[in-house]
Amino acid sequence: MAGTGSFALEIVEYARVAGHDVAGLLELVDGSRIGSEVHGLPVLAPEDARGAAAVGLAGNRLELWALLAEYALTAASIVHPTAHVSPSAQLAEGVVIGPLAVVGAAAEIGPQALAARGVLVGHHTSIGAGVVLNPGANVGGNTRIGEGATLGMGATVVNGVEVGANAVVAAGAVVLRPVEAETRVQGVPARPFSRA
Repeated sequence: MAGTGSFALEIVEYARVAGHDVAGLLELVDGSRIGSEVHGLPVLAPEDARGAAAVGLAGNRLELWALLAEYALTAASIVHPTAHVSPSAQLAEGVVIGPLAVVGAAAEIGPQALAARGVLVGHHTSIGAGVVLNPGANVGGNTRIGEGATLGMGATVVNGVEVGANAVVAAGAVVLRPVEAETRVQGVPARPFSRA
């Protein structure tokens, strides 16, 4: 598990209840933690890790995975046992699906994407690589969320709307119209307020 902070603990717990063995935490930021113990697990340097890893720290999930991939680690996917993933949905490598999340029919979740607890992903929806869907985000059916985009807690994207790559949708926002790439939106209805 990459990361040693509070979010890493959350992902460790998801992994354990999903039946994965967690051997340690990989430190990518603060080398002084290597050799210590955090959350009851040893903190390792990435070069000392073997096998599979998952991203359990905040930041650009694709950039973080690229750092881990340099050490020949395999991307672990984690699906919490209380989540529902449709049998026709497709999950790429390194995906994390949190408790009580729902992934609808024929949805596609890209590599290293995160669907946190209580997220709803509608049918025939495409979630790009490295996307972060924070707790309670609701993505309607036939929707496309571009690579590296982030949806804040409780954000809603209605059916058939596209959110561009690296866009940020603020917590609680309701997206009724397409969001351009690298744009931040907020409000009800969501309106652009800055470049991401």
